[in-house]
Amino acid sequence: LATKKDQQEKKEDDVAEKMAKLKASGQGMVVCRICKGPHWTKQCPYKDTLGVALDVQQEEANAVKPPVRAPGAYVPPSIRKGEPQDSQTRQRDENPTIRVSNLAEETSEKDLQDLFKPFGPVSRIYLAKDKNTGISKGFAYITYNRRESAETALQTLHRYRYGHLILQVEWAKPSGS
Repeated sequence: LATKKDQQEKKEDDVAEKMAKLKASGQGMVVCRICKGPHWTKQCPYKDTLGVALDVQQEEANAVKPPVRAPGAYVPPSIRKGEPQDSQTRQRDENPTIRVSNLAEETSEKDLQDLFKPFGPVSRIYLAKDKNTGISKGFAYITYNRRESAETALQTLHRYRYGHLILQVEWAKPSGS
């Protein structure tokens, strides 16, 4: 019968054997990224001297290079050269859009159409709604064909009492920001 002391020695021998195998294979050991020594990078004695040189090499390696595309690979229209971009998307960004907030939950697109149509032709109305319930989230975007119409609507309806709330109307920020 093996005693506890014998079992403990056997476990220690197994651990030492496993550690020797790990050291021999080079896996599982701590290796410094700067000098490749057997210590943590944070504790590297050469990090002040070699670290700067390695950072420069890293920046050069990570420099932005134009992507190399295989012939026949799909290229999105926004990246294609010499071809016109989607005119609808470009036109939407150029058209004057105002953001209306503080809308009641019961507000519908028809209500917004009735409210904003008198100032000029409206090209698009987007009323933000909850996906599950279909209830208004309280804001909308109104796109006009002419900037003058949008300005008039903005000046007239900013702080306008609509229902039991007071509307906040402002220029919409571009979609990229």
